[in-house]
Amino acid sequence: MKFRATLTERGCQSLHKAFLPTLEKFGKTCHILLGPDEVFFIQRAVDADGANVTVRFTAERMFNTESFRVASRHFNLVAFAVDVGLLLKVLRSAVTNAPDTLDVKLTQCAVALPGCDEVENKPFLCFTARGDGVSLVQELPIGKPCPSGEIDALVAAKDVASLCPWYLDLASGAGAAGLARVVDRMKALSSSMQVALCKTGDLHIQVAENSVMLGALFSGLTVYPQDASKQPEPEEGRQLTAEEKLQEALQAGDAMTVHIQVKHLLKILSVSTLSQPSRILFGIAEGCGHVHVMFVYRDPSTEAAYDDSLTLGFKLPVRDED
Repeated sequence: MKFRATLTERGCQSLHKAFLPTLEKFGKTCHILLGPDEVFFIQRAVDADGANVTVRFTAERMFNTESFRVASRHFNLVAFAVDVGLLLKVLRSAVTNAPDTLDVKLTQCAVALPGCDEVENKPFLCFTARGDGVSLVQELPIGKPCPSGEIDALVAAKDVASLCPWYLDLASGAGAAGLARVVDRMKALSSSMQVALCKTGDLHIQVAENSVMLGALFSGLTVYPQDASKQPEPEEGRQLTAEEKLQEALQAGDAMTVHIQVKHLLKILSVSTLSQPSRILFGIAEGCGHVHVMFVYRDPSTEAAYDDSLTLGFKLPVRDED
């Protein structure tokens, strides 16, 4: 199998400023899955403390297309595990030297085995930064390239979308920052929380421990797709409590509720400041099998479209609660 490329300035900046720090918040390692058209950074549940995190870039965004080559006997897919923190250090070190080009290739190096005179060939990513008076070579140790069975498992894992029937945009209304502050206060009370989404644009969150309960209602969130949205019923003579609103929505089939881990939602809200998505879409899969969160980004070249050259998705497990 072969891989070599020259990173684009935009791709390198996206990685070391936003997306590798995002992955680092969830776990120490990730898998890189390289294909002819797309590049994926994947953290499975075992890597990300129960969550599934996937960053996707188009090959054109990440690499200079003239230099990009990836080949293998398994659909020209190449995959391997990498230490996120070490990769981040390599990229930051290269960028510090302001190179004109930053090349990367998959290679093998002879490494001496401890305690004996024998050597073993081990895989590395070799980064070469070149510029005016600069030539910096850094070799990053990686996991052994994945066999075809593991590649197929990664291809399945990257599909975190499993699109939900509808979503609430957590970045609308009062915004993600206000929600993050409330969730941060809740983490001291319980490790799990109830989250309920309503087609009226209401988000209910609640934690409970013994006889203590703490809840919050966020209203006015945008519903996607728009045809799934329901207008709130006008109040007639009495003010409904947040719990009464939720129960009415559940009975009408206009709400869904699950229990998730507080730390997962808090991490997602905290890392949103790194890549600054335009929308944070939060949905519950039918059958309550998982929660899906998508970060959606604006196209920097126009205000009229969204950037389809990258996606960031999270798949969160739900918990059974009595």
